[in-house]
Amino acid sequence: MDEQALTNNGVVASSYSILLNPSDLELVSPTLKPLLHELRQAVTNHAEFEGYTLTGEPTIHIDHDERIKSNNCEVTAHAVSVVPVVPTASETPSEAHRVELPSGELIELSSHRYTIGRQTTCDIVIDDHNVSRVHAELRLKNGMWYADDRGSTNGTRINGALIVEATPLKSGDVISLGSVDVRFE
Repeated sequence: MDEQALTNNGVVASSYSILLNPSDLELVSPTLKPLLHELRQAVTNHAEFEGYTLTGEPTIHIDHDERIKSNNCEVTAHAVSVVPVVPTASETPSEAHRVELPSGELIELSSHRYTIGRQTTCDIVIDDHNVSRVHAELRLKNGMWYADDRGSTNGTRINGALIVEATPLKSGDVISLGSVDVRFE
């Protein structure tokens, strides 16, 4: 991050990949959700402390690689794009979708990505103490909407089932953020 800040006038990547030896990944897998949450917080905190500008909400992807020696890891910051990201045709909704909040407010999903949480910088703000600052994300990929938990304290459920990875959505699904329910239409 610090090297990117020097070459990009303080703008740094928000997306990182971590490669582990397969046996090490197996060891950390029971704690993967809280680990990812802590790593996203570390990225945010370091950027704020140094005065850097992140290109978006932090995302961390952990995977295995046979070439990585045990007890080691390889961290890669994705390239900083100076060109705004424009959704491709596959990231444009084929039909209109929206989210209904507990208040009855309807939010049209016209972009390709939305963060949901208590924090005022989220795209969809839910002011409830059971909702994490950045609780979940809705993302359009290949013409389909997905919900993904962002390391929330109280978890994200779709129709009552706890999700641990990006999960496809269909019209009528109930997304539970802690104890708050929103409906995907």
